[in-house]
Amino acid sequence: MNALNKTPLRSLVLALSAILALTNASCAEQQNDLPNILFIAVDDLNDWVVPYGGHSQTLTPNLERLADSGLRFTNAHCQAPLCGPSRASIFTGLLPSTTGLYLHVNDDKVISGSQSNPAPELLTHVLQRHGYETLGAGKLLHQGAGGGLLQDYGGHKDFGPYPEKHMNYEGERTSTDWGAYPDRNDQMPDHAVANYAIKALSEKRDGPFFLGVGINRPHVPWHVPQEWFDKFDLDSIELPPYRADDWDDLPEISKIIHNAPPTPSAEWLIENGKWKEMVLAYLACVAYADYEIGRVLDALEASDYADNAIVILWSDHGYHLGEKNVVTKMTLWEESTRVPLLIAGPGIPKNTVCERPVGLIDLYPTLLDYSDIEISDTLDGRTLRPLIEDPDAKWEHPAITIWGRNNTAIRDERYRYIRYEDGSEELYDRSKDPNEFNNLASNPEYTPVKERLAVHIPENQALVSPVTYHRWNPYWIEVTRKAEESAE
Repeated sequence: MNALNKTPLRSLVLALSAILALTNASCAEQQNDLPNILFIAVDDLNDWVVPYGGHSQTLTPNLERLADSGLRFTNAHCQAPLCGPSRASIFTGLLPSTTGLYLHVNDDKVISGSQSNPAPELLTHVLQRHGYETLGAGKLLHQGAGGGLLQDYGGHKDFGPYPEKHMNYEGERTSTDWGAYPDRNDQMPDHAVANYAIKALSEKRDGPFFLGVGINRPHVPWHVPQEWFDKFDLDSIELPPYRADDWDDLPEISKIIHNAPPTPSAEWLIENGKWKEMVLAYLACVAYADYEIGRVLDALEASDYADNAIVILWSDHGYHLGEKNVVTKMTLWEESTRVPLLIAGPGIPKNTVCERPVGLIDLYPTLLDYSDIEISDTLDGRTLRPLIEDPDAKWEHPAITIWGRNNTAIRDERYRYIRYEDGSEELYDRSKDPNEFNNLASNPEYTPVKERLAVHIPENQALVSPVTYHRWNPYWIEVTRKAEESAE
């Protein structure tokens, strides 16, 4: 080839190289514009925390700080009142009625055990495909972060350390107990979780990241160092509302499903003089969890990512501390389904409240929306961006909670409607009855309300996946047995 022919070829090569360089620079710039994501999960945190006003003695200054810097959803609900299925729903963007994952599920079975078609894709995997680095520590899925949830996992999904023997309560099939243990904060798994996040936020990263922070407390056992118990006076502890006849107007199946034999009832706590002790222990654990969350928020504020990070704090479900005469999650009532949900970051209005009913399932499409990723129409959730931009925007979607196949709660801005697998019902007007003492389901005046809410109950709910399990009471033992038999 002579010099005359070489010149055009060389020019072409240079032109293509320049185009490639500009393309790479453009892609890098687009990635740098994507928000980083700090995803804070708090286990068993109910609506007692200060931004939600559920208990006047709760000490959560760091949650208050986060709420003041962003938006709080005051009518947010889980899609299943149990750790495993709730977290599976969050990370798949699908209802339990779609996947059949109604009960506990091991992390590595969330995808393969789903009954949905097409199979779900984990939120973190979608983010990874679009250039996000995914990392985290603590409890994110039920067992931590198994099933390849993250590219880097720092461990410390642990409810210990444990004393040599129970301190205040011994029950079968439960870790329920409380007392001051261990001696120091740095002996707690959550301290290591926060340390992992602090280190991650101090490091330089080339592209956008998803950082999951799974705080284990206030999950039982309610053990934290003595300093957290010392923040409360036992004699002045306020007890939650309680009525001895609260279950008299419940359908029989509700009593069967919500029976919690492993944990103490309100009656047991009263008879044994333990109720205030237990409430104090929960408050102590919440205060401790808030402290660890504060350490992570401090690290974010001191980092290079402070101005380009979306912070989302959520709990997998609520928790009863004697309300409705139970000490547990695992119910279709408000105290179990309602969760704290706080969102802060660039462009998100500060110190703002949204009262529209939303679900944790909506976090998946919301994060895709803010990350400029197309939202699949196979997801059951909806992006919260319209409500983030205008908390009073029209929103005609109630929150849905499912506790076992065909046991469903529908929550709008005023009512809670529950329908069980045998067709029996509960209905509460929360504007007049915030403690859900009076079941209105048998009152014909409320038939139109029930009919309006019932249309939101998912039809043709998936069969219980054989990979799920729950052995809490005879009802759930039988559900688990039948699911296991279906796989044989």
